[in-house]
Amino acid sequence: MVTSWDDAADWYLDMVRDRAVGFNHLAADVALELLGTVANIDVLDIGAGEGHVARELARAGANVTAVEPTTVLRAAAMATETEEPLGIRYLADRAENLAGISDRSCDAVLAVLVLHHVADLDAAAAEMRRVIRPSGTAIVVVPHPWTDHPGAAWHPTVDGPCRVLGAYLTEGFWHTDEVHTIRGIGWHHRTLATWMTTFVRHGLVPQVVTEPAGVDPRRDDNGGAWADTPRFLAMRLAGTSGP
Repeated sequence: MVTSWDDAADWYLDMVRDRAVGFNHLAADVALELLGTVANIDVLDIGAGEGHVARELARAGANVTAVEPTTVLRAAAMATETEEPLGIRYLADRAENLAGISDRSCDAVLAVLVLHHVADLDAAAAEMRRVIRPSGTAIVVVPHPWTDHPGAAWHPTVDGPCRVLGAYLTEGFWHTDEVHTIRGIGWHHRTLATWMTTFVRHGLVPQVVTEPAGVDPRRDDNGGAWADTPRFLAMRLAGTSGP
């Protein structure tokens, strides 16, 4: 049985708040580094969860709107905003339908560990392109599709764990039966080619593409086997001057 985000909200909150577990904060660091200076710009955080990326943006001086469809996660983010007011506006929109966001109203849009959970990537890419200004930027971070996909696994070797491929070319939704992990929720696997061509098709052109490993001194294991293996695919995309 696939775990829903509503069912997963409580343990997900515990995980994302603990910098020694998971890779959420590393993904946020990667995204913010790609984005650069944010003071006084209008930024949209898509799939904001409990708001850790939105808060980092606001503390750096951005005017932040954040969307999160999962009620428990959005409530947690809004509760933190009440405790530490940063001027973040939270909405219940989804990546595929940013109904509360006006056309060309954002200087930058971020989707950090979000779009692999979206079934209709075309709709999400079109919405991102719609809301960013002509000179705007989109930042996308997803689990690296080459190293994290159905059947990919760690294989022991004399030199340590080695990541081996599974069904990389088989696109579609997948999940495992793991409890209290993102893989138990599952996500939509897409090849590198699909990610790139989908964004370009919707007028979001890659400027910078990086493949950061999972090395993270905040974790007790410094990232474990991921410390020298690509953990994320991270992209800075520029909106073209089309309609």
